[in-house]
Amino acid sequence: MKLVSYAAQQLVTTDDVADALVVLAAEIANEGGSQALQIPILVDDEEDLAELVVGVGNDVLVGPHASTGADPDFSEHAARLRSHPSYPKRRAADGDADGEDDAWVVDFDLDAGANRL
Repeated sequence: MKLVSYAAQQLVTTDDVADALVVLAAEIANEGGSQALQIPILVDDEEDLAELVVGVGNDVLVGPHASTGADPDFSEHAARLRSHPSYPKRRAADGDADGEDDAWVVDFDLDAGANRL
């Protein structure tokens, strides 16, 4: 389980959702935009949903969270985040037919907004 810190709140979710959220939020910010996303969370051991605006100017911090019970199955929600159009796609490394050593295709163009002024 992981804690997602957002807007002075701490939200508990699964590792796969938190990891997908960080990658997607970074790419949306890299594109110079922001978007509303929905993630599953636990509140007092009950499943719920939270809506976050991620992207430029919206910080998301993810860290570990100890849990004693079984983690909920939020894999469908994590897959939904990974299927978002802004989520970076993987490509197989050269010569790697099975794709085990996939490389992320992320273009961090830090100067993208410099010429817009």
